[in-house]
Parts: sequence; C-alpha cells; structure tokens
Amino acid sequence: MKKRVLLLLISALTICGVATADIQSPPGHHYNWSRKLSRGIGNLLYGGMEPFSVWQRTNASEGSVAAASDFFVEGVKRMVVRAGYGVYEVATFPVPSWKLTYRPMYYRKERLDPWWGYTDFAPQMGALSEASYNRSQGW
Repeated sequence: MKKRVLLLLISALTICGVATADIQSPPGHHYNWSRKLSRGIGNLLYGGMEPFSVWQRTNASEGSVAAASDFFVEGVKRMVVRAGYGVYEVATFPVPSWKLTYRPMYYRKERLDPWWGYTDFAPQMGALSEASYNRSQGW
C-alpha cells in the first residue's frame, strides 16, 4: 500500500512538473546569424524594388502624378537605406550586434506605418503578401 501511494505521489509530481514547464520558444528564436546574412543579401540584391513598391503604394493612395514624383524621391531614398542595411548586415552577420541579438536594426512596424517601416526582406513585385483575399471561405 505504501509503495502504491508513493508511486502515485511521484507520478503526480512528475505530471505537474511537466505540465507547468515552459514549452514556448523564446521571442527571437528565429533570428540567428543565417537569417541575418540572408536578410543582408536580400536587401542588397532586391533593394532595388523599393522605388516600384513606392510607386504602387502611392499610385493606389494618391494617384499617378504623385506616384511619378514619389518614385524618385522616396523610392530612391528607401533603396539607398535598404542597401546600407544590407551592407551592414552582411559585414556583421557572425556577431549579434543590435542590442546583442540578430534582430534587424531598422524600424519594422510596416503594418502600422508602411511609409517609414521596413519589412525584414525587400518587397516583391507582382503577387504581394498584403493581398486582402485568401483561400478560406467566410460565410
């Protein structure tokens, strides 16, 4: 009887210990040196798409005349900034340099403020991920 109670007590403590364990991954687990290197290379290779992304965004919100001028001013500025971040990230990819992490050092609130925020990777032209439709059916 004592062995049975002891066995039940040990198994209950084991189950409680496992059940209350923190099984979540840390917030920055997918930011590592390889992601930083690929982000830097992507910024260098595809940062030239920024002016066209600015063209699309401005054309949709303010019209084609504003888009034609914003293409050169804001688009080229964003392209140069992204190239600078790309050079920095490729040069420092083995070292956790931004606040001792591998996170990007630029402002990443692109969903809240698309004019000032930058995505992790350069924008793609064509099928954008910001599409308002999806494959699920809503009733």
